[in-house]
Amino acid sequence: MKSIFLTFLSILFFALHAKSQQTFNISGTVSNTKGEKIQAATVFIAGSQKSTVTDANGSFQFPNTAPGAYQVIINMLGYNSIKHNVSLKDKSIVVDTVMQDKSITLEGVNIGNKSQREKQLKTFIKYFMGESENAKACKILNPDIIEFSTFKNELRATTDDFLIIENNNLGYRVKYLLRSFIYDDVKDATGYDGEPIFEQLEGTTAQKELWQSNRKAAYQGSLMHYLRAMYNNTARKEGFLTYAVQNFSLPVMIAPNPVGTEQLIAHPDSSFMVFKYKKRLYTVYDKKKAEEEDKLSTRSAIAITMDKTGSVLMLHADVDSRGNYASTKPLLIQGFWGKKRIGDQLPLEYQPN
Repeated sequence: MKSIFLTFLSILFFALHAKSQQTFNISGTVSNTKGEKIQAATVFIAGSQKSTVTDANGSFQFPNTAPGAYQVIINMLGYNSIKHNVSLKDKSIVVDTVMQDKSITLEGVNIGNKSQREKQLKTFIKYFMGESENAKACKILNPDIIEFSTFKNELRATTDDFLIIENNNLGYRVKYLLRSFIYDDVKDATGYDGEPIFEQLEGTTAQKELWQSNRKAAYQGSLMHYLRAMYNNTARKEGFLTYAVQNFSLPVMIAPNPVGTEQLIAHPDSSFMVFKYKKRLYTVYDKKKAEEEDKLSTRSAIAITMDKTGSVLMLHADVDSRGNYASTKPLLIQGFWGKKRIGDQLPLEYQPN
């Protein structure tokens, strides 16, 4: 009986393990409005190291893809780029795309002289790349493709092709498809929309060890780290404290006591989590404070000065185990996470050792 029971457990473990390792395909075809298949279009999964090009039949495929939330991007010069939000759960998905010809639109363009463009580029780099040490180590290899324009107090930028960025602190070459960038110098507010692909840089053993160390430092306390910890129900253990925000103005008013993960999220299935709390959350990354016992307060709310690792978050999306999300609604982040721009991003494949 004992041997039979152990055999049954072995079979059950094998079956569960096989299910947890199950992968699927994301595939599709790309054509134009005339029904002609488009060859050599770039197709990639945003924020990852997965990219390919369509073949002579306009076909593409990402085999052996784990369940999760993905943005599949199709880009081809002369056409409007396409973004598909894909939730891969229990079966393969086919994404067929019809690309529209790109029309030329004229905005309030201020061409200016060389010195003005240099000033615009400097502003763009500051607010797009960020101001961290990782951001300062980045270099845009093809800045000439950036198209700048101005509208009232806004500096705007876009590109028709990929910006190529070398991040020498983290060891990645980032290709970024910039749909739009806006910086308002009166409000001191930045907004941008686009998708990156990551490639590992070649380096010596010493360089690779340094990159690994820098990547881990960039990961600690990041939004990716937080969402993964929330998914695994280990946020408090990994140093995160989360509070409910009570208002929509300054100063930020938060509930005095941190909220447990189980009160904030739900797992609708084995692949995703969602935030049950639909308003803003305030999160602090502080391992020492997270280890301490909460000093419970009966006050309804307290005003805070944003901690150096404090962030405000509001996210309406399915989130997968890698902290990735695909949503049609904009993500709101302020504070520490809001200051972490392209220069501090890591690919979906990154796992701290």
